[in-house]
Amino acid sequence: MLAAVAALVVAAAAVVFFNRAADAAAASITITATQASNGTTTLTYRATVLKAGTIREITMAIPAGTTGRVTSINGTVSSASSTVLRWRPSRTTNVAVGAKLAIPMYGLRLPAGGPWTLGFKTVGTTGATLTSGAGVLQPLRTYTASVAVKATNPIPAQTTNLTYQSTVTKAGALGAVRMQLPTNSTGTLSTINGTLSLGGGYATWKPKAAINVAAGARLAIPVNGVLLSKYGGTMTLSVSATTSTGTVLSSGSASISFIAPPAPMPVLEAAGFAAAPAGCPDSWPTTSAENAKAGTGEWVIPTSMDGPLAAYLTEVSATCGDTVDLKVSSGNPVSVVAYRMGYYGGLGAREIWRQDDVPTVVQEAPTTGGTSVDGKPLRMTTAANWTKTLSIPVDNTWVPGTYLIKVSDGTYASYAPLTVRDDTGTKHDLLIQQANATWQAYNSYGGVSFYTGVDTGSGRLTFDRPYNEGQGSGQYLSLEQGLVFWAESKGLDVTYWTDNDLDQYGGQLSSRAGTIFLPGHDEYYSLRMRAALSQAISKGVNVANLGANTAYRLITYTDGSRRAWDIDRYTDGYNSTTWRYQGDAYASQALLGADYICPVLGNTMTTGSSWMFSGVPTGTTLPGFIAGEVDYVWPDLYKQPGLATIASGTGTCHSNGRGVPMNATAYTAPSGARVVNGSTFAYGCFLVRRCPSNWAVPAPDVNSQKAVATIVGNVTEWVSRGAIDVPADTTAAAIRVVVPKQTLHTNTQP
Repeated sequence: MLAAVAALVVAAAAVVFFNRAADAAAASITITATQASNGTTTLTYRATVLKAGTIREITMAIPAGTTGRVTSINGTVSSASSTVLRWRPSRTTNVAVGAKLAIPMYGLRLPAGGPWTLGFKTVGTTGATLTSGAGVLQPLRTYTASVAVKATNPIPAQTTNLTYQSTVTKAGALGAVRMQLPTNSTGTLSTINGTLSLGGGYATWKPKAAINVAAGARLAIPVNGVLLSKYGGTMTLSVSATTSTGTVLSSGSASISFIAPPAPMPVLEAAGFAAAPAGCPDSWPTTSAENAKAGTGEWVIPTSMDGPLAAYLTEVSATCGDTVDLKVSSGNPVSVVAYRMGYYGGLGAREIWRQDDVPTVVQEAPTTGGTSVDGKPLRMTTAANWTKTLSIPVDNTWVPGTYLIKVSDGTYASYAPLTVRDDTGTKHDLLIQQANATWQAYNSYGGVSFYTGVDTGSGRLTFDRPYNEGQGSGQYLSLEQGLVFWAESKGLDVTYWTDNDLDQYGGQLSSRAGTIFLPGHDEYYSLRMRAALSQAISKGVNVANLGANTAYRLITYTDGSRRAWDIDRYTDGYNSTTWRYQGDAYASQALLGADYICPVLGNTMTTGSSWMFSGVPTGTTLPGFIAGEVDYVWPDLYKQPGLATIASGTGTCHSNGRGVPMNATAYTAPSGARVVNGSTFAYGCFLVRRCPSNWAVPAPDVNSQKAVATIVGNVTEWVSRGAIDVPADTTAAAIRVVVPKQTLHTNTQP
């Protein structure tokens, strides 16, 4: 036994045991290395005997720098020199010419490097050389675990078979393989050639009997019947193979992606259009013809008239031939004036209808209460108990559009918003949607919004109450008027509807418009709303989401009137209110291209070189444009084929002060429909140079307004596939009457 070979200094290649090349070749010396389970190396020297005789000793060279405690079999080992081991048989060993020798040396620890040429010599008891020569020892091959996890069906919420693969890095008797399961997976699991036990998020496979495995062997353990969680993503799963005593034979981890494609949506019927009621036209004036009429600045309510007067309408949208009731709380006679919002030479509105000296009362206080079917408090605030003040006929003078009904008693004033649809069946180039469901979520009139009041906010919201944002306009003035003003200033063939209309008439979307604009903050979507948008895209309708955080929360209208909607805030708090709580297949990224990441205040956007910025010099800064809330392309969510990031930037998340990425995206659906996700709230407010005061956004200057108008024009032309030609002659037009800044709560998580 060689107790320690720690200071060998003679190079192995210098050891010479023979002189004749012919004899060396005939000796057929080979030297192989294998790794033992304790980490040492076994060298096995093999040779062919060239001369018969009785073996006295065999000398074998080893690489310089070799250490270890060396043993062998059927003989004793000693050191002949600093790089040579001597083996002597423990009994008389006679060999004939052609006999094959195989001498193992155990316990060596080889140095780095190689290959090495090592000598071998067998000497007989008479002193004669029985065989000699040299062989080449290749460096011991080392292995990494090279773990891989493969799935037959890597789709969240579906069942898959997983195969865990790993390379053995140390030889031994395989006793168990421990495999990490995907997060929150379940199922009735099975395997082959062994048994499975489960615990702590792992599956442990054990063979029926220990299996001897060599270093370099490839393991492949199937785990069948894994039901994946509805939440996917890229997961790192570990694999560890051990002996029955716990010696690690292989250990490592691998990443595998479980990405959910868009969830299937119900099919919505495309109901036909009813005949125009008596007195209503079969078609309406063009946008240009309408905006050529005289406008007025009298629609503006100065901040000095903010006060207790409040009003709301019994419908969020109407069409020619409808009658809408108005409910007012004042106690003084009021004037009620309906203004159609548009361009009108920069004045922003045209008076359509009015009634003066309308008597009012001081209405009862709104009530808050209600319980769900399972007894949960809904905390719905409603003013449905108010008495009717006035009925307003929507006749042929009400050109389809967005309206603000201004109610004033001379001291105080407020708006009540109304959208008038074109239900003639005319297909327009562009439809702009009003996000009234989201306005209501942030409405705290009477004390409770979705987010605030009575400790934790409402689980049911109703339109039967005034808005306390935007001087009664909801989020229309702060986020949406700019798109209306811009589109009508360009004379585009544009029409309008609301979230409620998307839910009710969504199957008609492809018959109503070739392109739809979603506004800055269109967060709250019912199943029918989402299905309508998805179905429209599949039918070739183009979508430009000029906002962020769209289709983020899931609501359910309580009945066909769509005057109230429910939201599940009880199952898992704010988490259960989101579409994504239904699973990754329902993330808005799969539908629109990017998904909500964070509320931000106001960060600078620097323009890039994509088509979105054509006509705007690269490097132009837009202070405050990354504002409100922003979207991001999440790497672990489904990305539509061909999805491109057309703009990017960084916002500061106001909930934690950290920087977050913002990505504006574009893709073309298989139907040919084009989809753009603008990923910030600021498009509309920049177009009228008036952004919410609580964003900490500097008032956009004329240059920023021009740049954003150009950007919106580029988006419009690209997303419409050239069907909408945006004239440039009014790009610099600025609204001449500016309403006071309005506050807007943008927090979506408390």
